[in-house]
Amino acid sequence: MKGALKMKHKTLVLGVMLSCLLGLTACGAEVKSNTVEGSRYSSDIFTQESLKGFAESLEDNNFEGWYLQGITPDNFESNLYFDIALNSTDERYEVLASGYDSWYKALDDLGYNSVETLANDIFVKEVNYEVNKDDELVVNAVLQGTKHTADMEIYLTNRGEVTDIGVTVNKTTAEKLENAGLNTLLGMGMAFTILILISLIISLFPMLFGGNKKKKESDKEITQKAMDNTINQIAEQEDLSSDAELVAVIAAAIAAYEGSAGTDGFRVRSIRKVNNNWKKH
Repeated sequence: MKGALKMKHKTLVLGVMLSCLLGLTACGAEVKSNTVEGSRYSSDIFTQESLKGFAESLEDNNFEGWYLQGITPDNFESNLYFDIALNSTDERYEVLASGYDSWYKALDDLGYNSVETLANDIFVKEVNYEVNKDDELVVNAVLQGTKHTADMEIYLTNRGEVTDIGVTVNKTTAEKLENAGLNTLLGMGMAFTILILISLIISLFPMLFGGNKKKKESDKEITQKAMDNTINQIAEQEDLSSDAELVAVIAAAIAAYEGSAGTDGFRVRSIRKVNNNWKKH
């Protein structure tokens, strides 16, 4: 009896594991390249040839044609809104405007020799497509330029309506690292510049808000004033050469002015008046 239960338990576990493996296999096989079979898209309409022709028409007739007419992302609306929106919808206008802006920004990185050779310098090299997990057809048209290639991704509904267009330039690892380094240096430079400006503003605070405050006197200035006051008091006396107490006061004032701990380093021998100033001999 126990052996039969163990056998059923093992069989159940094995069945669950097989179901999981089959589920994972099915999930991995959901997205198929260059085919629309099993989706809501018609395999007779959405073929490799038709999608490449659509991408070429979009890149050559629309984007390159608008560029040769002097259309830029800034004047796109004023020049093309009525032509596009009146013939289709506002949604299609927004998609084309966004796609042209992306293509226009990638143009220099793609590279071309001149305006006259633009049509030959930039072209659709190949097209790959797949129906993604959201059941939406994604067409990846590889654009070839004189400098780089670029991926132009086009999202289509099963009625052939474009819902999104984006162009991404394929750069080398060295170029990506260079761009990353430049962005890092630019960010650090901006951060240090802001810190320097903040420090300069803070350093101006005393001048802006503390201009009326009296500057704090140093210990040396205080000592000098005390010494001057003492000498002025002594100057009022007529005969000071024999006054030991006043001599001691003068010696102490001189020692304090010179920063000495005592008066052992010098001796006041005489005091005489010269041009209203007192000098030590």
